[in-house]
Amino acid sequence: YPHERVEFIDFSPNEQYLVTYSPLPDPTNNNQRIIIWDIRMTAKKRLFDVEGSMVWPMFRWSHDDKYFARIVKDSLYIYETKTFALLEKKAVFVSGLKDFNWSPTDSIVAYWVAEDKDVPARVTLMELPSRSEIAYKNLFNVADCKIHWQKNGDYLCVKVDRYTKIKKEKNEIKYSGMSYNFELFHMRTKLIPVDSIVIKENIQNFALEPVGSKLAIVHGEGQNISVSFYNLKSGAEPVLLKKFEKKSFNHVFWSPTGQYAVLAYIGSAGGALDFIDTNDFHVMNSTSHFQLSDVEWDPTGRYVVTAASV
Repeated sequence: YPHERVEFIDFSPNEQYLVTYSPLPDPTNNNQRIIIWDIRMTAKKRLFDVEGSMVWPMFRWSHDDKYFARIVKDSLYIYETKTFALLEKKAVFVSGLKDFNWSPTDSIVAYWVAEDKDVPARVTLMELPSRSEIAYKNLFNVADCKIHWQKNGDYLCVKVDRYTKIKKEKNEIKYSGMSYNFELFHMRTKLIPVDSIVIKENIQNFALEPVGSKLAIVHGEGQNISVSFYNLKSGAEPVLLKKFEKKSFNHVFWSPTGQYAVLAYIGSAGGALDFIDTNDFHVMNSTSHFQLSDVEWDPTGRYVVTAASV
């Protein structure tokens, strides 16, 4: 894979393709700086240049390597790997487009657009290759959204930062009266219903159970941090299963196989760890790792590695 002075690389989910980036324009390829390679054939499939500032990875891939996409201004550029050309030879224009993310199991894109005067913010699910909208949710008083898929693609969780007041100071927008919604799309249920959880405290972290139907939210500040676990099963509103109160945690890490979770405080003054069995929410073990910086499960869910970076 000859590409001079490569600084970044990225693999497609099924490792059929490799993306390489070099800050040095290639004069033999119209000064393009990004190359997508067919790994097995070691062949260049498509070249791109970088427009403006770049966030790596530049492209996001569908679960099956059939599509890859990026945002260019108010448009979603979706390419198909069958031809490495734009799907239907045109981009998807979406005014106010902010971010998107692929389902980990289906050819579905979730994206959100910002509010514009009296037009609400909106989260939309689009199916490919038809480009059909299969679900959406309008949202008001939105400062920001974060899109998170459950590992199995059963749920889409959109964290919505909402405000009650907004003002501009020296060309900078400032929000106050913040609250937080978790919009939960039930992907395997007919018509994809959407439920909401409202938290009126600062959100430290949250995570969907990779295999299962639970959502864990770490919320609060200082000495009043809580960890709440909700059941998201379809056909009923989210149910609060357990709330651990007055804890010193700021992260939650689910086992890749579900059921077990590690609650952790990450930071220079941190290190607290609780191991939770969410079948009955008993604390299996409480321990600590001074100046904890990383927690990582092994793929089988049998072991957990904790580390402190120097």
